[in-house]
Amino acid sequence: MKPLRICMISPIHLSESITAARAARLRTLGGSDLDVDLVRLPPEAPPGLDRPEDVEAAATHIAAVAAGLDPARYDVVMPDCVLDPGVEALGEGEIPVLGLLRLIAGGLYGIGGPFSAVTRNETIADELAARLRGYGLADGFRGTDILNLGIEKVVHEEEWTSALDRIVRERSRAGVAIVLNGCSAVATGPSSWSDSWIVDPTTYAFDLIRARLRNGLQPVG
Repeated sequence: MKPLRICMISPIHLSESITAARAARLRTLGGSDLDVDLVRLPPEAPPGLDRPEDVEAAATHIAAVAAGLDPARYDVVMPDCVLDPGVEALGEGEIPVLGLLRLIAGGLYGIGGPFSAVTRNETIADELAARLRGYGLADGFRGTDILNLGIEKVVHEEEWTSALDRIVRERSRAGVAIVLNGCSAVATGPSSWSDSWIVDPTTYAFDLIRARLRNGLQPVG
């Protein structure tokens, strides 16, 4: 089976070093089944998704980058963001599109009951909730815990991981065993709480894509 060729597009402008580190992780997660490239947005793109206008700008930039991709080079295009920015516009292009959240959210609710999420700021939390409502999954969603962390914590993950662990513990006590890490760029390990699952959106999405491929199905359509 030939590897599925995926082009992931960053939702913000990243430095070359951060882009390289993120691209290396994506290639590792892709393994032998998925051939993953990461494309960063130009300098005029937002440096972080801190305002609703930033999310809108990210969608516009992602659609523009995707429009310039070679359909002969990629099988799938996917924004590297759990908010699925630009997915609707990408759906009009020549390359099939996948949205991280659209791909995984149904599985989150179907696997084990309700789920919650963790995001860096209120803007991302609001957009995530709106996306879930749009995908018809509001009934299974139990809200978002906001970390109120700067964009730099996406790279320096210690504070993020510590806050996430506390939230997972509190959610578990409240009967919510599944917590979606609402930043695809933060690598999360297994939960320290045996009855909880911290969902890394990219890892889960890639696992679902592999399952479809190994059963002879295309990941889209």
